[in-house]
Amino acid sequence: MNDQQPSTQHTWNVTVNGGAPQMGQGNVQNNTFGYDPAQLATFAREVLAAAQTADLSAAERAVVEAEVEALQAELGAAEPDQGRVRELGQRVWVSAKTYLPPVLTTGLAQAVAAVLGVPIGF
Repeated sequence: MNDQQPSTQHTWNVTVNGGAPQMGQGNVQNNTFGYDPAQLATFAREVLAAAQTADLSAAERAVVEAEVEALQAELGAAEPDQGRVRELGQRVWVSAKTYLPPVLTTGLAQAVAAVLGVPIGF
């Protein structure tokens, strides 16, 4: 027994929070963290369309339009800043919550709320 080489054992401990662990070669990981620019742009267009047809004062409509236009401008930038997009998205959400609550009942709005981390409740 004394002339045996000590064996090396590798112990891997993997903690997976959701999903299934994958080990080995040739695995592909697709991350979908953060916001979806197309989804946010669609939401912004929905809010803008609702603001243009809703019974709002000129001042209220101007607030909503300014928030939406700022978000659209950031989304249209060559390299949108994620923090700025989140901030502007939250501002659009607050404007919609304040002036256009029916817009927030759509599935798209609820998906956007999850991405922005804003509460859905009214």
